[in-house]
Amino acid sequence: MDLEHLTLLDVIDRETLQSLQDAFSDATGMAALATDDTGAVTHLSNPTDFCMKYTRKSPVGCERCNKCDLQGGADASRTGRPSVYYCHGGLVDFAAPIIVNGRHIGSLIGGQVLTEEPDENKFRRIAVEIGVDPDDYIAALRKVKIVPKEKVDAAANLLYQMANALSMAGYQHALTLEKMEQEKADSERVNKTVANIVEKISSVDKSVKALEDSFSTIKDAAAASAKAVENTDGIVKTIENASTQLTLIGFNASIEAKRAGAAGAGFNVIAQEVRTLADKNTKQAGEIENTLNGIKKAMNDINNQIKAVYAGIEKTAGEIEALSALVEDTKTVSNK
Repeated sequence: MDLEHLTLLDVIDRETLQSLQDAFSDATGMAALATDDTGAVTHLSNPTDFCMKYTRKSPVGCERCNKCDLQGGADASRTGRPSVYYCHGGLVDFAAPIIVNGRHIGSLIGGQVLTEEPDENKFRRIAVEIGVDPDDYIAALRKVKIVPKEKVDAAANLLYQMANALSMAGYQHALTLEKMEQEKADSERVNKTVANIVEKISSVDKSVKALEDSFSTIKDAAAASAKAVENTDGIVKTIENASTQLTLIGFNASIEAKRAGAAGAGFNVIAQEVRTLADKNTKQAGEIENTLNGIKKAMNDINNQIKAVYAGIEKTAGEIEALSALVEDTKTVSNK
């Protein structure tokens, strides 16, 4: 709430103000009214016929009354004390300022009494000025209470004490409202920030889960590749066995060719080629085995790294879920 633009009804509701005003009027037997810088904000309590039926019913008289109320409140605000004065209609009124945070936001007005016997000729002249029948005006005047000045001063002081209490209560009320509005604004800002965090966490969580699924597929593929490489061991062994058999065959063929002498010369050439082929196959099988062993080792390393990364992703996903739950709890608490 903006304390610089605070109004009387911002700090105390009209019904409560009316009740306090009525209680004052009942206790003192005097009229009472609450005003702000625009005029009356309550109904006049215990009004006199002189004021309500004649003075205020006259357009000129009503305008003068409002000016008197505002002037009395302004004088009280300037001095910081209750202001006792004669209204334009010749009655005694008094005003007490309601000041909140150094600003005059309203006044409590009391009075509509006399402190001595009135000069009726003076009031007849006033009646003519505001367009009221002088005889009716004087008849109403004679019903106005005559109150000793000390009682008027006491009533003015009581009204002043009431105004001070309203000023203090109003200031505290205004501060409370301002604090509540600030807390509300802070809460809305926190909620907005939390909502953004939750949205981003949700987005990251989805990305991590998608990455987790992708790494799961890669992990399975790597495991399958490693298994396939292991299966090639049998193929290499088969090639090696075949090369060994060819070597034996070539060796046996050479022996038989020597036994056959000149007739086995051509067969000996073939046997030599078989041994050469067997040696070549054995050498190539060794190279293939070395290559496959290197691939197998690399696949095992890749598989182990993927497992480590996958475990890290699973841990991160769990931490994100925990963080998301914590943020939701924070959001719930901030809304209370």
